[in-house]
Amino acid sequence: MRIIRNLACYSLAMDYTLCDISAFRYHRTPPQVVMLCPPLPPLNPGRKKQSLNAHPLVSEVIGTPLHTLARSKSERPRSSSLQPHLMTGDIPFGSIQSTPLGADTTSPLLTLFHLAQHIPETHLIMALYEFCGWFTVFKPTPRIEALLREAERSSLIDSSFGWRRTRNATGAPSDLWQRPPLIDLDELADFANAMSSRRGGASFLRAAQQVTGITASPFEAQASMLLSLPRSRGGEALPGLANNQRIALTREATHLSGKTTCYADILFEGGKAAPLIIECQGKSAHANAAAVINDSDRTTALQHMGYDVILLTYSQIVQQSQFHIVKKLIATKLGISLRSKTPKLKKAESDLRRDLFIDWNMLGSCDKR
Repeated sequence: MRIIRNLACYSLAMDYTLCDISAFRYHRTPPQVVMLCPPLPPLNPGRKKQSLNAHPLVSEVIGTPLHTLARSKSERPRSSSLQPHLMTGDIPFGSIQSTPLGADTTSPLLTLFHLAQHIPETHLIMALYEFCGWFTVFKPTPRIEALLREAERSSLIDSSFGWRRTRNATGAPSDLWQRPPLIDLDELADFANAMSSRRGGASFLRAAQQVTGITASPFEAQASMLLSLPRSRGGEALPGLANNQRIALTREATHLSGKTTCYADILFEGGKAAPLIIECQGKSAHANAAAVINDSDRTTALQHMGYDVILLTYSQIVQQSQFHIVKKLIATKLGISLRSKTPKLKKAESDLRRDLFIDWNMLGSCDKR
């Protein structure tokens, strides 16, 4: 593997566009990894299978067959290494993007639209939260991990490309990466409305309307879904939930916290009760003593301004018995009385939790049941 610094020197006649799960995995791959890989091989009937299967990004990340976009029946080559997806008619501007690998890919929005045809709706909403959020989950294989370490030691990659790998409680690199959102929320709304009349467009629009804002981790997305999704979908339908809301601190609150602004992971406001902030206490972000003190100062400052604050841990949403206690506490703070769930609604909650608490690395790989 080598770094490609000047792709103009390659004149590969690429005639395929990654889509569906292949494009999804590509968009989740940190550019640091992509830039360690050579271009994808051209479509040479005699060498296509061997060349594609041997390509490091294909063998280590994307997998085969490669899912490719076909704009007509004549563009559907038959191969065990390629799985074409026919899409006729107009597609939104900007839905095809070039890559440093020499091939094209569908945009993040069109990629998720294709995934919506065959993955559970809960998983689609999770994927929308990820692509609209500040995070991606990417677990390097041992080979990719070794290459990343070698590149760091040798300074082969002189830029993070805006992607930063987080560390777990022990200080080891984790599977969680921070990066700017791939999709703007307004772009999502416009795209979902424009595609609503297409096959699968209604379900995509419904999923897009469930995204409550920008999140920074799977934990925040999962908590938001449990609290905000309709009861018929297994959620609690608590009103007024918003994510990543900026709060300007008063002079006294700034003196307490040392900050002039902060961002609420989950914010409920607009009702008769005091505004309520839910802080998602992930291990990687709150693992040391300094972080704990920082959180305490921030919480005190927000409470001084009249905000109610609940510190939420991951185990409190994963363990159903704990979550039932937490959701009652939140409802009480909001001045809401939670109605008992019928057997049908309890089954919906069970189904939601089954789909929600999967290995996030496997997102996009499960078909509808």
